[in-house]
Amino acid sequence: MDEEELLRKAMEQERVRRIAQKRKRVFGSAQGLMNCTFDRDSGGVPQLSYARRYVDHWPEMYRENMGLLFWGPAGTGKTFAAACIANALTDREVKVRLITLGEALLNLFGMTGEGRIQYLEELTSCGLLILDDFGVERRTPYAREQVYEIVNRRYLSGLPMIVTTNLTLKELKDADRDDGRIHDRVLERCVPVCFDGPSLRREKAAQKLRRAKELLEADGPAD
Repeated sequence: MDEEELLRKAMEQERVRRIAQKRKRVFGSAQGLMNCTFDRDSGGVPQLSYARRYVDHWPEMYRENMGLLFWGPAGTGKTFAAACIANALTDREVKVRLITLGEALLNLFGMTGEGRIQYLEELTSCGLLILDDFGVERRTPYAREQVYEIVNRRYLSGLPMIVTTNLTLKELKDADRDDGRIHDRVLERCVPVCFDGPSLRREKAAQKLRRAKELLEADGPAD
């Protein structure tokens, strides 16, 4: 291998290492989402075409502050699609952060002063903020206020966000006054995309069950 080829190989290894480090920062505790990429698409999530086009048109989406709202039943691929976008844009050197609102609330609990301000700034100033599992975390007035602050800060920043939720559009639109001020900001900035297919989690669970049964029964009944 000549010197030029060795240099190219070293540069590629460094690029891969740098991207891996950035992906770790994107997902925080949800490191498994680093493996959610478009090339792993099995065809089970037709809405992934919207995610691909969002990445393809990212400069316009960013410039015009256009986000996405992935809504529909649990297990239909919403988080997978959002993570694919996060990974693809991270590979393009875009600063992305994906976090569940439940984790954000846990992080904010007890934070005060400069630490709280810095954390909120980190969430709301990145190129793309992805809020996962929106709507399942607001059980108290305190939690509702924290969610409002995150969403409103992002709204005022003029930067795009992607939101995933198990809530229906009707539930989002017909919310009471307190939730409505949050939902209205999301609906104004995020284009709704319905994920209405079968539960991918249930199918994977069924596949694992069938495989386990094959292995456990391969040698006949146990003594």
